[in-house]
Amino acid sequence: MNAIDPTGALTYTNIGGQAVKKSDLDMDTFLRLLTVQLANQNPLEPMNDRDFFAQMAQLGQVEGMDSLKTSMDTLNGATMIGRTVTAVRPMTDVNSGGANSLVTGQVTRITMRDGKQILGLREANGGIVEVEIGNVREIAY
Repeated sequence: MNAIDPTGALTYTNIGGQAVKKSDLDMDTFLRLLTVQLANQNPLEPMNDRDFFAQMAQLGQVEGMDSLKTSMDTLNGATMIGRTVTAVRPMTDVNSGGANSLVTGQVTRITMRDGKQILGLREANGGIVEVEIGNVREIAY
């Protein structure tokens, strides 16, 4: 008896797999889901053209919003260069509230790492501390 080879069902059903984060849902994922939807539709009642184009238009809008958000985040980070900021020090508990958990320094650079913006802060002692832009608590103008 021959074994049946699965054809990537885990890719679409996620049975036994890890949950997919929202940030992992992108254009490729949408197109794969749309392809599966079209391949498995009832041939006697195919998808309406209007519905298909509505889904494609929604995808275009979502992609445009993601692009706009990325551009705005980059602009926001760029405006901080040269400013003195206070942020939560990396590897500390946000809820600890102690003075040691905060770092203050001048923003010298901004870097993208794994889709997150990382600010390089130059402390008073000359050292550079990298913090996520979301951990900034105060900006001195």
